[in-house]
Amino acid sequence: MPAEEMTPAQYQELAARYNGGPYWETDDAQAYGRGFANNLDEARNALR
Repeated sequence: MPAEEMTPAQYQELAARYNGGPYWETDDAQAYGRGFANNLDEARNALR
């Protein structure tokens, strides 16, 4: 799936899985995913 078509929830899950690996459902990995999703627009603007 192209990144442009991903929903914020999909980005959040992807970030949590990347950060947590097999432990992606832990609180720490989920917090990372939420932080990633919260800062996604800011990151996109920085890349422009």
